[in-house]
Amino acid sequence: MDPRPGAKLGPPDERLELLYLRAGSEPPGARPRRDGVDITDRPDLWTPYQRMQREAYEARVARYRRDGLL
Repeated sequence: MDPRPGAKLGPPDERLELLYLRAGSEPPGARPRRDGVDITDRPDLWTPYQRMQREAYEARVARYRRDGLL
């Protein structure tokens, strides 16, 4: 794996994540970056770790919507 520097291992803080999403934003670290540039719209540039993290994030957002939290 190649986690970003300063990344915290373990499950995300869902309360903080919901706070960002309800404010109309994405939490820090939810968007893949390469050399400081947002590459969310370029999945061909994502590392396997970034792909795994982004897919997990999108699954959580779908669950929040399904559960009526958003």
